[in-house]
Amino acid sequence: MKTRLIIKRIKEISAEYKFGDFFRNFIAVLLGILITFVGNDWIEARSTRNEIKKTLQLIESELLLNRDGIRNMGETVALNQRAANYIFENKNKVKSIPCDSVRKYLSPLFQWDVYTLTDDAMEMFKASGLIQKVQDKELVLNIIKAYGTVKAAETYYGVYADHKNQALEKFQENADVKAATYRQIRRQEKTSDFGGFMDEHLRLLAGEPEGLEFLITIANTQSSQNYMYYIGEIDRTIEIIRKYR
Repeated sequence: MKTRLIIKRIKEISAEYKFGDFFRNFIAVLLGILITFVGNDWIEARSTRNEIKKTLQLIESELLLNRDGIRNMGETVALNQRAANYIFENKNKVKSIPCDSVRKYLSPLFQWDVYTLTDDAMEMFKASGLIQKVQDKELVLNIIKAYGTVKAAETYYGVYADHKNQALEKFQENADVKAATYRQIRRQEKTSDFGGFMDEHLRLLAGEPEGLEFLITIANTQSSQNYMYYIGEIDRTIEIIRKYR
């Protein structure tokens, strides 16, 4: 009796709802699910690519700023070395050095130029997890190496600055230099003319052992041309980033 009722109910359902309609609706639902998943994956992948491109733009900008800083480091060292070499070469005839040359070469030796190199964009790249999503691993490796170059340049300039500072402190501890500095402080109370002070310091630089040691330290501590190597490494990475974008 129950079997007959079940068969009867199946026939009624079959009459009301054809199998073809069921199959078409099933396919439509299945395709909808697939499209949703594929669409979500596509949207997520596209969003990730855009985020990577934006971050690479920030990295490129930061590397360019660091490049400028490294170039300025090299120019500072080169200017200091030209000044030190010029004064050292003319140490026996300082009185004949033209006034414009004194101002040009003496001032940089006593100036301190501080440069700040950054890695904020790189840190954000790593912290966001985007660095693991870049498929071009060679690109990632070059970026990491570029920031290593930035750090190396910063350390290299720091070594130069430390040597210069140590040699300058020794020079400034010289009794005659202290006396000249004191006289200049008293002179400033009456006039703003630094001509006499510069001439006196030039004479002390060229005549005192600490002064000559200061000049030799600046001239021989490092080569300013090495900064061009750092710049070249950064330029290559920037070119690779631009090709990727």
